[in-house]
Amino acid sequence: MAGQWLLGGAVRRVTEMVAAPDGVRLATDAYLPGDASEARPRPTIVERTPYDRRANGSTRMAQFFAARGYNVVLQDTRGRGDSEGMFQHYFARPHEGEDGYSLLDWICAQEWSDGTVGTVGLSYTGSNQQSLAILGHPALKTQVILDAGINYYVNCVRENGAFVRAQLGKYALKMALTSPQARQDPVLRAALEENERAFRAWFALPAWRRGSSPVSPLPEYEDWLLFAQDETSYGPGWENPQMNLEPYLGTYPDLPVLMVTSWYGHHQAATLRKLEAFAGHTTPKKLIIGPWIHTTPYGEFSLIGDVDVGPDAALNMDEIRARWFDVHLGGGDPGRLDTTPLVTYYRIGGGRGRRTLEGHLEHGGTWLEASAWPPTQTEQVRLAFTGDLRLAPDGAPAGGVVPIRANLANPVPTIGGSIRDAAPMAGLMRDGAQDQRELPGSLRSSGSGLPLSARPDVAAFRSDPLAEAADLTGPVWVDLWLRSESPSCDLAVKLVDEYPRSDQWPNGYAMNLSEIYTRFATWTRLLPGLDDEPVHVRVGPFHISNLFGVGHRIRVDVANSNAPRYDQNPEALTGFRFEVCAAGPGGASHLTATSLSGVRFAEPPPNPLAAGDQYAHRP
Repeated sequence: MAGQWLLGGAVRRVTEMVAAPDGVRLATDAYLPGDASEARPRPTIVERTPYDRRANGSTRMAQFFAARGYNVVLQDTRGRGDSEGMFQHYFARPHEGEDGYSLLDWICAQEWSDGTVGTVGLSYTGSNQQSLAILGHPALKTQVILDAGINYYVNCVRENGAFVRAQLGKYALKMALTSPQARQDPVLRAALEENERAFRAWFALPAWRRGSSPVSPLPEYEDWLLFAQDETSYGPGWENPQMNLEPYLGTYPDLPVLMVTSWYGHHQAATLRKLEAFAGHTTPKKLIIGPWIHTTPYGEFSLIGDVDVGPDAALNMDEIRARWFDVHLGGGDPGRLDTTPLVTYYRIGGGRGRRTLEGHLEHGGTWLEASAWPPTQTEQVRLAFTGDLRLAPDGAPAGGVVPIRANLANPVPTIGGSIRDAAPMAGLMRDGAQDQRELPGSLRSSGSGLPLSARPDVAAFRSDPLAEAADLTGPVWVDLWLRSESPSCDLAVKLVDEYPRSDQWPNGYAMNLSEIYTRFATWTRLLPGLDDEPVHVRVGPFHISNLFGVGHRIRVDVANSNAPRYDQNPEALTGFRFEVCAAGPGGASHLTATSLSGVRFAEPPPNPLAAGDQYAHRP
């Protein structure tokens, strides 16, 4: 590397096996500026990763910062890459923070270290940073955390009582295929590859069992996969800070933190919760919210599933991190960073709505800033759910019941969402923003192209067409009055921007914005029967920033399944009637949102569905 100055600057790499307190040795690369004759104490940027410290993205980042005068240390977490030990995910004892603490001790003992450290990382490596921070190492001065969770029992691994099966099943198999064990044992790798090819059969099973799961050839990985599936109730197993930071938020040190998340990422609600928890700190906190899917290189794409949100959406994350570290680690002049508002966010929408040359929806978007979240100049919008499948302005007569006929043998397919469909098991589901139709490329989809709203197990509530563009930015809450023939069942609520028909999109385009999934079961709560009074269920917050265009409709889809993203409720009937009541004993079913523009609707046509999808809900 020292001889490749034109390609990467003057950078040298030193490799060590750094011992953790229990003696396990962890593979560590230190990228140092210049040659040995130029060595002097400098600040150090650290990333600890289970995804291979020598993967292209990590080494590119290391060379970028080392060429700018920083030391960069990349370490394989235990049981991953070239490190010793066993990868135990959220079972890990010692947890990732304790291994990170030992690494900082080692860094501070090196002659090239000035005793100050900043950390970086996405997702798991973002959680690594959080687990380290709560231990209070004196060398830790600042962090840049990209789309990391706060409580995996509530979101991402499990969600409001349900198992996020596609999320963790794909992840476990990916990690098993890239494990040191699979690298060293060709028979093990062949078994895992065979399971990858059989993914349709694996996800057709109602549940996985020990010795019968996609990762059963590697039992230590199967342990944490089945724990997530089977441990439905919160307990000590969920309290590792790597997976659940909430119990430790009060001990998080007051240090400068830049957080980055996205509308179609895994952890935007978690990131906003952390921003709220850090409100009493005195050191700078900043938040960037982009539109992206949770993938690498994070933040560098403008295509979100099937939707193009504009070229401005794509960022150079290394440059952003450099501006942050130059101030908070390199001792640079804060300059404009001090005057940057608390939140920089990407409002999607406002594009031409045309079909791009590649066949994607041109939805558009723009970067905006706010001093708080939600922005302080918003006003509240309230829309009522009616018995004739409308979202009506507040004050409209509320009455009636919308029945849904659930059939869990033919669940609603996963068409888009804050989930990534990549290898292994590519083709399991559609990710990001998608037209809400039975599209190919999702395991449980018929591929017919018919709208999901035509299904008897989906109720699509639509507003009237908008007379003016409406900017909904901030949290959205959905309050419903529900009852069900099956007291144990699931509730899937999805926010949609429904485009009108056009020459480019003859049947319109129903673009998903956000969704929340909730399970009713003996370990959460049960719904009343059809002969009983409905109960109030509040779903949210959905955090969005979307500019609904003129003629568009605000839409909410209500269903009882979303497969294969979520597992099937083991206590629910296979087929049952589920009712959304327009009103209950305590008021009306309604949506509450925050808007920067207000919402004004055009005069409705005689038939509320006439200007929307040609397929109406049939109970």
